[in-house]
Amino acid sequence: MTLLLPLPAFSQIKAPAPHSGASPATSADQAMVRSTEARTQAFLEDLRSLVAIDSGSGQQDGLDRVATLLANRLRRLGAEVERLPAKPSVGDIVVGRIRGTGSRRILLMVHYDTVFPEGEASRRPFRLEGNRAYGPGVVDAKGGAVIILQALELAAERNVRDFATITVLFNPDEEIGSRGSADLIARLARQQDVVLSFEPSPMDAVIEATKGIAYLTLAVQGRAAHAGAAPESGRNAAVELAHQILALQTLGDSAKGTTVHWTRIRAGERPNVIPDQASATADLRFSDPAEPARVQAEINRIIQTPLVPDTTATLAVQLQRPPFPRNPATEQLVRQAQTIAGELDRPLEAVAMGFGTDAGHAFQPGNPRPAVLEGLGVIGGGLHSPKEWADLESLPARLYLVVRLLETLP
Repeated sequence: MTLLLPLPAFSQIKAPAPHSGASPATSADQAMVRSTEARTQAFLEDLRSLVAIDSGSGQQDGLDRVATLLANRLRRLGAEVERLPAKPSVGDIVVGRIRGTGSRRILLMVHYDTVFPEGEASRRPFRLEGNRAYGPGVVDAKGGAVIILQALELAAERNVRDFATITVLFNPDEEIGSRGSADLIARLARQQDVVLSFEPSPMDAVIEATKGIAYLTLAVQGRAAHAGAAPESGRNAAVELAHQILALQTLGDSAKGTTVHWTRIRAGERPNVIPDQASATADLRFSDPAEPARVQAEINRIIQTPLVPDTTATLAVQLQRPPFPRNPATEQLVRQAQTIAGELDRPLEAVAMGFGTDAGHAFQPGNPRPAVLEGLGVIGGGLHSPKEWADLESLPARLYLVVRLLETLP
């Protein structure tokens, strides 16, 4: 077992200088500060336990083990727990409900699958170096799961009961588009006043907006032929695909935050055969929900003009995740979070991110409820890479923020 290194007391950590967007500093809850400092070691032990288990999307055994750990922890907190299959994805959605004495309905959510292959936890085990923790999923998003558990334990110690229900959702398939959990997330979110999502965040920030995601697949049908004996009788699908991709390079719209990038191309099986089929996939990111339809219509118009005669191109669009756009309800939550950060004399930025998260499924367009805030998980970087890391100095402040939100949500 790796020796856990002592961390500096939170009171000794120098806070970044306030900026013009920060709320005026007030007196921090010193009892809360001491409690968050005291939980650092327990936080790391929880994080070590989760990171030690391979739980890549589709890895049944590891996902089951993590789900069992999370469900047991929720039961210890007094939650009513159910496990629901995330079909067609592998693994279970863990849902826990804690009853309070107030009227507010709150959903806390994060995923527990990772992008890493089987065996990664052994090849690259949890470790500490200075004030950083490393390991597969340490920040995306097992650290977020631990923030939820630790915040709920601390809230219970402080006798926070002014809520009707706190619902907790841990899903096993976010990294592959939440195919089996998106509907449940949306349905549960419609029943809430507030949704707090625990994806990782940049330093001293929360996330107020994320992009929607769609995949565009362009398929070209041509005619096969011998590349040496009779190439003229063929219709080269690869050449036509290349022509169409070049014609489709200006589909993005920077003013609307729309990007289209062709990321995967496939054509042919043998080097001596004119390929009769070719395909390409593009990654579409958007903030405006109307953009996928615009892009689809533009592509369908352009591909009607081929370069290679007797070839045809068709387009398929697969919506992966809706956007979580800037909105007044989230802005109000951001202001509340900034006021809490001000209690610690820390700035708190609100940022928009180019990736997509389950906040897009929770957000209800045209409805002020629930108010959704993303990026309340562990602060860190190197997501989806062997260099993924979590910032340990920020843990007490992040835990303070979440518990104070639970205490003060309107």
